[in-house]
Amino acid sequence: MRVHLATRLNAPPDWVAGQLQATEAFRHVTAPLMRFKPANGAPWPPQWTAGTLEVRMWLLGVLPLGRQTVCISIEPAEQPGHWPTLRDNGHGGLMRRWDHRITLEPLPDGTTLYTDDIDVVARHLPWLMTPLSTVFARLFFLHRQSRWRARAAAFQARERVTGAMPVSAHHRRRAVHYLLDAFATIPDAAPAIRWRWLEAAHVLGQTSVDLHWRSHCAMLRYAWVLGDKREAVGQLLRLALVPLGHLFARLPAGNIGRADVNALTPMAPTVEVEALINQALDDAMRSTPGAGV
Repeated sequence: MRVHLATRLNAPPDWVAGQLQATEAFRHVTAPLMRFKPANGAPWPPQWTAGTLEVRMWLLGVLPLGRQTVCISIEPAEQPGHWPTLRDNGHGGLMRRWDHRITLEPLPDGTTLYTDDIDVVARHLPWLMTPLSTVFARLFFLHRQSRWRARAAAFQARERVTGAMPVSAHHRRRAVHYLLDAFATIPDAAPAIRWRWLEAAHVLGQTSVDLHWRSHCAMLRYAWVLGDKREAVGQLLRLALVPLGHLFARLPAGNIGRADVNALTPMAPTVEVEALINQALDDAMRSTPGAGV
């Protein structure tokens, strides 16, 4: 049985194609609904390559679903102007066939039409389990596409904020740590100035669960120090929303994370916040061994 789902990603096809090659991106868009790990205990390769990789699977990260063999191949584009098709013609203990094709089509506005096409056949009781597996596949790939949309939106937000190429997860993490550490070193600065450092950390770190959580914890502590009960309550509510935001990929790009802004509204950060983000990213790049000047 087949599942066919398409969505528009607010990013250029070359960026999407690069993301598809990264195993980190695969783990991000499948989490937290599914967790995967190489079956042989080896670390993840940084990129997918043609060939096979056996993985273990857990539903919601806790319920083991056995092993699956991922069989990666690259197929020529079906139409001129389209990108090659990434195919996983896999199989496993539960699935006799899990044939998944990803196609990318450039759209006139510079964005990407992203399509998942999946053919599934269950290994056991196929008359019953294949229809059920098809329902699961639809839910799974709806989840994945939602995560892809959020990842593409975060990329565009970084492009607007930094005016640069996509920031690696490593440099983003270092930059967020820099912003939070800098906030701690200016205890005598005016609150409006100190808040900007926390807002910048939130904008830059909200695509990562732990960085997102840490930025709101810092905001909650500072609101408590200031005796700002409204802000403190708002930060408690936002901490409660962090897991849901990542689960359902509702991470509004550019949102500064404060209690006086809608938690679900994308924003364009102020010039001051953008400047702090640029400074933090520059410092993160310069402090990385081997980074270019």
